Amino acid sequence: MIRTETGLNECRKLWEMFSPGEDAWDDWDLMYAFHDQDKHRLNFLVHQTGDGPPDGLVPLVHDTSKNRFMLMAGSYPDGRILWLRNEDFPEFFEQFSDRTVLFDLRQSYVNELLQLYPQFEANFAELDMRYHMVPSEFEFDFNKHIDTFEREKKQKFLYDLRNIRKREPELRWSEDNEADLFIELVNRNFGAESDYADESNANELRRVIGELQKSGRLKTMTIEIDGAKQAVSLSLQHGNKMIALYASSNNEYNNLGKLLNVETIQEACRLRVDEVSFMTGMKWKADWRMKSEPCHTMRKPPGPWPDAILP
Repeated sequence: MIRTETGLNECRKLWEMFSPGEDAWDDWDLMYAFHDQDKHRLNFLVHQTGDGPPDGLVPLVHDTSKNRFMLMAGSYPDGRILWLRNEDFPEFFEQFSDRTVLFDLRQSYVNELLQLYPQFEANFAELDMRYHMVPSEFEFDFNKHIDTFEREKKQKFLYDLRNIRKREPELRWSEDNEADLFIELVNRNFGAESDYADESNANELRRVIGELQKSGRLKTMTIEIDGAKQAVSLSLQHGNKMIALYASSNNEYNNLGKLLNVETIQEACRLRVDEVSFMTGMKWKADWRMKSEPCHTMRKPPGPWPDAILP
């Protein structure tokens, strides 16, 4: 039997019951920071066998602005799994409403499901790549990773870094909340096309960064050139993993974004983390020879289907 829970307190209890508590995306407080209380309605699906305790959970929300159901926190987290017994997946699938989308599930998890239930293959056809680095593989020194680039690429890479460093950038690491600086830089670069020109997206980012600062997991780097902050990265350190969540730089300064990402990796090396994640998408991550693994998005009905943005 599958029932639906919509109350905040009960949903939080269920989350804490089923969450493995290992990764950042298992943390209720962080994931709730992504939750837009004006547009999202909790819609947790709970599985029980007979009179027994709950034995499976899919923590969905109804995104009323796009008329879709998605995992709590939506499309931002990656490499997720579903907290259910594999044999119960078909029963959950039957309960999923049309326009249910589960973004960026871990490939190894999806493979296990599809070995049991190949009839759902079309629903998992949408792929993206998650990129990450393991600092121990290059002795916690990103320069040694650069040494693995092809000769011409390495020379160009180092040339670009030398040129931006001639501008005498001032780098500063802190736990400061620089969400508004990030939003300002993105909006300056992309104008009306910026995701953060939408105030609801900007407020989501402010909630997330506020939660990370409050919980002591925020790693902020700013780069100042010509007397002003021209770049910022906002990263999350959870346990012995670091996630490069948000980064932006003033596009008027060539290669400043490259320096920003290099220094983020070097900080991960100084912290001696097991992994630094750069999440999904964007060609430059592959060009930097980051490790990658596919993520599968599940759609019911099979995708692609357009967002249904409601008035």
